[in-house]
Amino acid sequence: MTSQSVIDCTGLRFAYGGTEVIRGLDLTVGRGDLFALLGTNGAGKTTALELLLGERRAAAGTIRVLGHDPSARRALAGEVGVVMQESGCAPDLTVGETLRLWLRLRGSRDVAGTAAALLDEVGLTRRATRRVRQLSGGERRRLDLAVALCGDPQLLILDEPTSGLDPQSRRDAWQVLRNRSRRGTTILFTTHYLEEAETLADRVAIMDAGRLALCAATAEVRRSGSLTEVFHRIAGSGVNS
Repeated sequence: MTSQSVIDCTGLRFAYGGTEVIRGLDLTVGRGDLFALLGTNGAGKTTALELLLGERRAAAGTIRVLGHDPSARRALAGEVGVVMQESGCAPDLTVGETLRLWLRLRGSRDVAGTAAALLDEVGLTRRATRRVRQLSGGERRRLDLAVALCGDPQLLILDEPTSGLDPQSRRDAWQVLRNRSRRGTTILFTTHYLEEAETLADRVAIMDAGRLALCAATAEVRRSGSLTEVFHRIAGSGVNS
């Protein structure tokens, strides 16, 4: 791992039963990158994220996240913010209580002030006293993002973070991520919205059948056509354009 890389994977392999779903994955994400990981359903994206988070162990290969083996979770505690496809927020807490709880867990010195700033950042200030179970699906995704931002992590790993958001809320989420990237946060996200990847990401990678079929700067990919055209040449149909 170089001083400029935050994620460095070499030769990763992983199988469910007898079916290999990650087949020799090599992936490097540089410090400060806003990086989109793309692929059709079943390409291995979510499994790759789970390996990066230490939730699964690779059958072969090496992984370093911020210089550490992700299975040593304590070494990465507070340094990685996560949004996965299923929300982990307690349904009976209010939005404000949820953020204050996570900020205390992350050792925040100004829990009330930071919670208020995060609510404003993700557009949930008016929902602060509403219970999580009363939120719409899109509001829950915004709360998931706010929770991931607790503690000002160095790295965000986001699995379809704008799923369920209306178009304006999706654009607002893009701005949150752009602002965080400008502040030096490294962001790796998956999405089924190719417009989102093309608009937001500095670099893109396309997974196909458990391997990387392409990894390049977004501007470089555009020289071969739109990201949608390039994606469909590599992986066929299966995502939203």
